[in-house]
Amino acid sequence: MEKKTYTADFKVKAVMESFQRDTTLEATCQKFGVSRSQLMRWRQEFQEKKPNLFVDKRDPKQKAISQGYKPGESPDELKKIIGELTVQNEILKKVPGLLGI
Repeated sequence: MEKKTYTADFKVKAVMESFQRDTTLEATCQKFGVSRSQLMRWRQEFQEKKPNLFVDKRDPKQKAISQGYKPGESPDELKKIIGELTVQNEILKKVPGLLGI
């Protein structure tokens, strides 16, 4: 038996309908042909991710988080760290005797 796969759009429609006042979880499950446990997992995932749905993407840190990067791991942040380390390394090379060279 093949495992069913659902599109993100399908999941959002089911979850949003399940939040409506004029319907029940059972009715939503029946309409979309999914189990209650499946719908509850989708609802939980939605609840966990909703704080990041409308982040200010002008803020580089918020943009990186919205793209799924952990704090300090986005390409832009890593480039900044590499740049800072390169500058520090060059400074250390120029100070005679500091590194024991």
